Order: sequence, then structure tokens, then C-alpha cells
Amino acid sequence: MNLKRKLALSDISGFALASVLVLTIFNVILQNSLLTQNSAGNALLALSSHEGVANAVTTVVVYFRGFDTLGEIAVLFIASLGIGLILENPHAKQGKKEESNFMLKTAAKLLFPIILLFGIYIMVYGHLSPGGGFQGGVIIASGVLLLLISSNNFHMPHKLIAILETFAGISYVFIGLIGLLLLDTFLGNFLPHDISQMGMLFSGGIIPIIYIIVGIKVGSEMSFIVQNLLQRGEHD
Repeated sequence: MNLKRKLALSDISGFALASVLVLTIFNVILQNSLLTQNSAGNALLALSSHEGVANAVTTVVVYFRGFDTLGEIAVLFIASLGIGLILENPHAKQGKKEESNFMLKTAAKLLFPIILLFGIYIMVYGHLSPGGGFQGGVIIASGVLLLLISSNNFHMPHKLIAILETFAGISYVFIGLIGLLLLDTFLGNFLPHDISQMGMLFSGGIIPIIYIIVGIKVGSEMSFIVQNLLQRGEHD
């Protein structure tokens, strides 16, 4: 009897929560009418053209969500730090890695330069086409992962990763503060961004620089994470 009452109570609670969720969604939809959405979209396109950015998503990430992007980078850093602390085992002995097969070694040598170049392209051209720092950084980290699983001698020095992470984090905040000082806006676009250059590589002011910094940060941290995971698997 008690079990039935508990089941009935849980069903009622679940139905109540689902009802609140549905009502909340309808309320959001009603408050954001089609007219409001159109005006917001027009404002976004106008701001994109004013800043010389061909990719409207870039405007959202760098301008409307500048602080959010900084927070996402911080969350990734905390996750990387947590994984390193959890998986670190100073008493573990460095075991010998299993020899990779010939096909994996050959494929890694051929694909890594292509993956690296593609990741850099995604970062540099993020303000002109779909892409950006997060995507480019993850692509580069996947190339590092390929080298880690294919080579017994490859290892990413922790000192190098720390230098890259520190440089990228400080540079992001520093550029944001310069924009705040000059234009009263964090990550304000203080570099020249002539609308006539829209669609060109050297356009968008600080945006390509921001995406490159984010790509360095994400790529180094993701490489650190996969390396720690692989090393823990070898010790186990």
C-alpha cells in the first residue's frame, strides 16, 4: 500500500513539474512575438554589417555573449584542472605503451598536418563562415589525440600547455578590458573594421584575434584532457 501511494505521489509530482514546464514554454513564446523576433534579427544583421562581420553568429558570441564566452572558457579550464587532479597518480609507474600498427602510424603522419591546417582555418575564418575558436581548438586537439594513440614517443609537455593556456586567458581578458576602456563595452571592437572590407580575411577588427585566442585556449586544454585520460588508461 505504501509503495502504491509513493508511486501515485511521484506521478502527480512529475505531472505537476511537466505542466509548469509547458506553461513556462508557452509564456516565453507569447512574450517573444514574431514582431519582436524580427526586430531583434534586424538589429543583429545591422550590427553585423556595422562591425564588418559576415557571420551573424560571430556577433552574438563576441558582442552579446562576450562574458558568457569568457565563462565557458573558465568552465573548460576548471574541467581540465579537475581531470588532471583526479587522474594524477604520482606513485604510478610509467608503463610501456603498446606498439601501434603500421596503418595507424602512417595515417597519423599523413592526417595530422591536414587536421592542424583545417583547425587553424576554422579559427581564422570563423568571422566569415561557420566556425570559430571552439570548433577549431577541438579539431586541433583531435589531431593531438591521433598522435598520442599512434606514437609511443609523442608527449605534450605540461609546461607548454600551461604557457598556452595562460597566454590565451590573459590575452582574452586584456583585449576585453581595452575595449571597455576605449568604448565602454567589454570586448569593444576598437580596431579598424571598415564595412567596405566585409568578407575579407583582414576584417572584423578584433574578432579574428579573439577567435584565435579562444582556439589556442580550447585546443591546449582539450589536448591536456585527452592526454591525461590516455595516460591513466595506460597505468590501469
